[in-house]
Amino acid sequence: MDQSNQANEAVPIAQFEKNKKEEVRLSVETFHGRKIINIRVSYKDDDGEWKPGKQGLAVSVDRYKDLAGSILEVGQYLKANGLIVN
Repeated sequence: MDQSNQANEAVPIAQFEKNKKEEVRLSVETFHGRKIINIRVSYKDDDGEWKPGKQGLAVSVDRYKDLAGSILEVGQYLKANGLIVN
């Protein structure tokens, strides 16, 4: 594989089930020459293969701290309102 293709490959980081037919996948990849964090809903097609869906969020890696901080704020809200235990 040549260097240009390698630079554009998505590096899978994490995934979790959204429901029985969908999962959320997080990856780091290159888009138009910029590194991004890609959070995308994937679905199983009729052949049982996972495909990326249209739903998702792409954030430049330089906004990682903003994204992480926002997720922590959501967690604080959920905990304060009894929506999660920990």
